[in-house]
Amino acid sequence: MTPQTPQPVAVGVGGAGGWRALAWAAEMAARTGDRLVLLHVCVPGSPLDRIVSDPAAAEIEVVEPALARAYASVGARLGRSRATLKIRAGAPSDQLVDASAGARLLIIGDGEGGRTMCRVVRQAHCPVVVVRPGDPAAHGPFHGHVVAGVDSSTASRAALEVAYEYAANRRLPLAAIHVTDGPPGDGARLLSDAVTPWRRMFPAVPTRCEVLAGPVGEGLIRTGVGAGLLVVGDKRRGVIGRARTGDVPLTVATEAPCPVAVVPLAQRDAERW
Repeated sequence: MTPQTPQPVAVGVGGAGGWRALAWAAEMAARTGDRLVLLHVCVPGSPLDRIVSDPAAAEIEVVEPALARAYASVGARLGRSRATLKIRAGAPSDQLVDASAGARLLIIGDGEGGRTMCRVVRQAHCPVVVVRPGDPAAHGPFHGHVVAGVDSSTASRAALEVAYEYAANRRLPLAAIHVTDGPPGDGARLLSDAVTPWRRMFPAVPTRCEVLAGPVGEGLIRTGVGAGLLVVGDKRRGVIGRARTGDVPLTVATEAPCPVAVVPLAQRDAERW
């Protein structure tokens, strides 16, 4: 039986924030051995519109030299077989969501804002990392941690899995955070139950648990100051559910002062972070 080729990591390149997303993705892939698919969605009428395909760097050097240099640089760092450039035309949100169907992870820049980022975060078929600019000088209470938002949902368990995999790969401590308006003792028990199996699986990852009071979105955003990554689960609720309690994953992905990973409910494959 022929072993299956691992799914690649897709990264949206170009546009506001796209270069920062590519740098983050290349650094991660250098550690994990992942293959990267660089996806550039060209605007209508662009010279790239005539070569929509999977081109070599030389083919785009004349019309988009910055993109060609970035592709060549990633290929040199990871190896040519681990970097592929795809040029596509159409709506960026459509192309990014389509790319997520064949990816283990989708990485986009924070500049993919408005409707594009909203649709990608809500509809992607795999975890989405929104690479937001952190402040290296910022020292919040969870500086240098991987922060995971925790509640009693299945989506939260999926987020913890991703968070522990990433923390183990990067040798970072992990902070499991529960934000609540209820009694803190209830939150402490919930956190203890939630992290116990992962602590056993990842004994080398230092773990701290904190219960914070207040609105969930605001509390999680505060934990992102100086954090290496903030991971939240997405229950994929409908319009009515979001209207009642707010869209926490999208709010965090839009406003947190650090990179944010949004893990959809059905996504549990977090290998090789």
